[in-house]
Amino acid sequence: MLIKQMTPEHSSDWFDFFDNRAFADHEDWQGCYCTGPFTPRLKEYQNTSRKRREYAAWLLDKGIMRGYLAFDHGKVVGWCNVSDKSVFSKLKDIQTDEEDVVSITCFMIQKDYRGTGIAQKFLDKIIEDAKTNHKKIIEAYPRPRSKTVFGNFRGPYSIYEKRGFKLEKVREVEVVRLYL
Repeated sequence: MLIKQMTPEHSSDWFDFFDNRAFADHEDWQGCYCTGPFTPRLKEYQNTSRKRREYAAWLLDKGIMRGYLAFDHGKVVGWCNVSDKSVFSKLKDIQTDEEDVVSITCFMIQKDYRGTGIAQKFLDKIIEDAKTNHKKIIEAYPRPRSKTVFGNFRGPYSIYEKRGFKLEKVREVEVVRLYL
């Protein structure tokens, strides 16, 4: 398993993953293209709309959507949407004056690769890169009481807890944070 940072050169691999494998077992989410954290759910960006795919392409091309890809035998089998918190417009209600906050908004693992430790590998790489880049805080938004794979799309609470993240409130919203 190889974890790589998303770059524009990986766009075709990323689209292959989202178009063909990411939601093979959850049709309701097909076509999300992980754009939710960037924009309100406008009518023209419904999951079935090609506009969402076009928007994702624009976000990737401009370097706005960043994150990590998990490759197995040259194919993407997982994705983690992570960037500076200020990039995610959907998080504007919990923005603070703190700088250098990295936000993790989504994990998507291909069905037959779930439970193999990919999310943990993503998280380890995020922590490593955040330290290298002198970030101060890593923040995520898991649902601690979620019991389903799809309810854990922000990452299972347990993987954050194992790596020292602590539950706290930011502007009355529960988040998990790791201070570096």
